[in-house]
Amino acid sequence: MDSNHIQGVRLCLTVDVESDYGRADTYEVLNRAAPFFEWIQKDHIPITAFVVGRLFQQGHPIIETLLKAGASLGVHGFSHSPDTFSSMQSSHADEIQKGVEAFERRVGRKPSGYRAPAGVISRDDVLLLNRLGLRYDASVFPMRRLHRYDFSGLPEFPFRWEGTSLVEVPVGMLTSTLPAGMSFVNLFGARLSAYLVRNRLVKLKEHELACHVTDIHLHNLFAYHPAMVCLPFSLRIVYLAGSLAGGLSMLVKYVSVLRRGGYTFCNLEDNALSLKVESLPVVGLDCFDRKIRSEKM
Repeated sequence: MDSNHIQGVRLCLTVDVESDYGRADTYEVLNRAAPFFEWIQKDHIPITAFVVGRLFQQGHPIIETLLKAGASLGVHGFSHSPDTFSSMQSSHADEIQKGVEAFERRVGRKPSGYRAPAGVISRDDVLLLNRLGLRYDASVFPMRRLHRYDFSGLPEFPFRWEGTSLVEVPVGMLTSTLPAGMSFVNLFGARLSAYLVRNRLVKLKEHELACHVTDIHLHNLFAYHPAMVCLPFSLRIVYLAGSLAGGLSMLVKYVSVLRRGGYTFCNLEDNALSLKVESLPVVGLDCFDRKIRSEKM
């Protein structure tokens, strides 16, 4: 690839640290994740981890593991219960406040960043994060998800929410409708996924803020099949297929292919905090007024 296409482009890996498959009452996958942390340390992979507040509250050992591995930590709600996901037109104040408070008690400082469980964030949430003094959010998937949100018209590069100093760093996309989530990387394979990322970045190369965020869950890397029983059938099939096709070895290959292509990985939190807020493009809060179907998935 032409070096002009990759100059200044930033790639970021993030990991959402939550209960098994984001729905179970177990955290067994966290006990299987040591090889992931060994890899990011050995290969000097920058990482930002968004952790559910319940793990901060419990003083779970994964917090110390993340800190020792050099990960930047943000908040990923409190419980990550499907009952609290709701939609882009709902407030998630309790999840946000409890998560932030648990982070502060465990880490000893205010968090800088937040990612909403299931990527579901609302106008009220944005304003609350700003009032609480958080510096950036990484919740937005610039796509449409039935019953949950429609952010398909939003930028794929960092922006500032209107009337706030809150920076939004959207999750990257593989195509106009598929996010750069590890679930899809597992299914498509490392080479095709990296090819799609490169094509997406070529479209963004003219924008000086271009970056691309890949969203990972530890259950994308290490399977725990008993917890899959809590999933809807369609999700169970996706995760079963992903556990057979991919995992940590797929992520290692994906990163290697992109690095060989000339791309450099950086820490999402460091990147977000380095941006000049006053210079960012502004997105209006009226984007949350879009009509979506009200029934839950």
